[in-house]
Amino acid sequence: MHPDSFFRKEILEDLRNRRGLLLKFVLPAGLLLPLMLADLPVSLQAAGITVAIIFSGIFGSSIGLVRIRESGMLDRMAMLPISPRRLIAGYILANALLDLAQIAIPLAVFLILHPPAPEVVLCVAGAFASAVVAANALGVLAAVAPGSSSEGHLYAIITVMAAIVLSGLVAPAPHTQGLLPFWYLHAALVTAPGAFALSPVLAGLILGSALAVSPRLFGRTRG
Repeated sequence: MHPDSFFRKEILEDLRNRRGLLLKFVLPAGLLLPLMLADLPVSLQAAGITVAIIFSGIFGSSIGLVRIRESGMLDRMAMLPISPRRLIAGYILANALLDLAQIAIPLAVFLILHPPAPEVVLCVAGAFASAVVAANALGVLAAVAPGSSSEGHLYAIITVMAAIVLSGLVAPAPHTQGLLPFWYLHAALVTAPGAFALSPVLAGLILGSALAVSPRLFGRTRG
C-alpha cells in the first residue's frame, strides 16, 4: 500500500519498526527520569524536559524530512492530488504525536513529584502541546535549505541551539524568551507567572510559517 499522506506514512513506519519505536521511548525516559529523581532544582528539571522537546522535535523532524527528500519520496508524493501544505501538516502532526508520547512519561513523573496548582495543570498541558508542535514546525523550516543529510544535521543543530538560547534556557534572555513557546512551558512547569495564552498563538505562527514554505520542499511552487 502506498500511503497518500505523510501522516499515514510516518505512523506506519513507526509501527512497523518496533525496535526503533521502543528505543524512541526508552531513550528519553533513560535520560530524563534520572534528572527528575535527582536532588536538583525544579527549574533545572523543567529546563531538561523543555530542551528534550526542542531537540527531539527539531532534530527528528528536520533530519527525517531531509532524508525523505534525498530518497526521492517527496518527488513521488508531489504527484499526488494533495497540496504540499496538507502533506507537511500531516508530517508535523505524526511527529508531534510521537514526541508527545515520548515525553509524556518523564513529564508525568515530574508533575507527580512537583504537583502544580490545579489551575496550572491546564496551562502545562497547553504549553506542552504548543512546544511540541512548534519544535516540529521549526524542524520543517530547518529542512528547507539543506541539500544533503550532512547539511541537514548542521542546520538542525544550529536551529536547536538557537531555540534553546533564545528561550532563555541556558541564561536569561529577557528580550527573546517570550518569542518562542518553549519559555512558556518552562515557566508553567516551575509555576512561575506567565502569559500562557501566548504559547499556542506562537506555536500557530511557527506552524503557519512552516506550512507557508512547504512547497519549496517539493522543488516546485504549488498552492
